[in-house]
Amino acid sequence: MLKIEGFSLSRENEKFMLINELLIGSGMRVNIFGNNDTGKSLFLRSLHGDYHDFGGQILIKDKPLLFYKKKKRTILLDNTSHLLINESVWKNIIIPLPKVTARQKQKILELCTISQLGDKIGSKVKTLSFSSKKFIELIRAVIQLPQIILIDDLENYFDDKNMIKALEICTFALNSGTSLIATSKRKLDNFDIHYRIQNNKVVKL
Repeated sequence: MLKIEGFSLSRENEKFMLINELLIGSGMRVNIFGNNDTGKSLFLRSLHGDYHDFGGQILIKDKPLLFYKKKKRTILLDNTSHLLINESVWKNIIIPLPKVTARQKQKILELCTISQLGDKIGSKVKTLSFSSKKFIELIRAVIQLPQIILIDDLENYFDDKNMIKALEICTFALNSGTSLIATSKRKLDNFDIHYRIQNNKVVKL
């Protein structure tokens, strides 16, 4: 579903984050880990389509990123908050949905229960913890069933216990063909494929 060939980023005439070839199928969970200065964030932004200073080719379902410019098929979660803090949990989750079906409503309630937000559906976001806010963003991403969910520095948002819950929430989208790519500083458990960034190259383990 995702195919990357000859990818590289550049910094002061030096190439880094080198990827010869990377193939990710539908429904896969992929963890890319390495230090902060290795280019992980720029790589995800490149996949998301809002960073363009890279070399190589990125294809989603055999089509270039430009094909998806008007219809975003990736959702990026990063260190920036993308929530309306004076609105409720429920309102923040359903904002991108043109219409909330009965099935979506049921699934949102299930996912909120997993993340311990079930009794906070009507609460304003500003009253919640940092990890709870990230759960809201994650549920909102999952319920849209994009082709790829991108999460930058996943372990910054959740402790080990909540990490398990976060991956459980992602399962709903994964079962529908969405792929998950998460970066981190350390290798994370419960992923199908792991890549390590070492010596400026992305190496499959």
